[in-house]
Amino acid sequence: MSSKKLDVRKIRYFAVLLLGVILGVAGLFFVQNRWGGVLVGLGAGLFGMAGAQLITEYVMQRNPGLQRRATIEQSDERNIQINNYAKAKAFEFGTFLALPYFLILVIADVQLWIILLSVALYVAHYAVYLWILSRRMRDV
Repeated sequence: MSSKKLDVRKIRYFAVLLLGVILGVAGLFFVQNRWGGVLVGLGAGLFGMAGAQLITEYVMQRNPGLQRRATIEQSDERNIQINNYAKAKAFEFGTFLALPYFLILVIADVQLWIILLSVALYVAHYAVYLWILSRRMRDV
């Protein structure tokens, strides 16, 4: 990987890290408001993600053997197949969780638009699945 591309990624991660800190601090000013928790949570998530990426970049830059091994493992066919299998099982598991979730929303007397949005996302999830499935079946 070129050092210029690496530097751009580091700058981008540092900017996200800084944005996370800013959002977290801004959330502390809105503690009494519902946006305070959202801002603190979003800021903490961005801070943690960017910090982990910066640490990973630092470790990989210092250890080229580890970087080479990680690159090989990411592009290994067996690992890709295992990852795809795990995603498929997670999708199947999610289908069983969605219906009780909708029932809980109805029983909890949640606003109708939230229930309909949840159902729409569930249907969109299956629509994407069926679209990808039909594309793959044509290719075979």
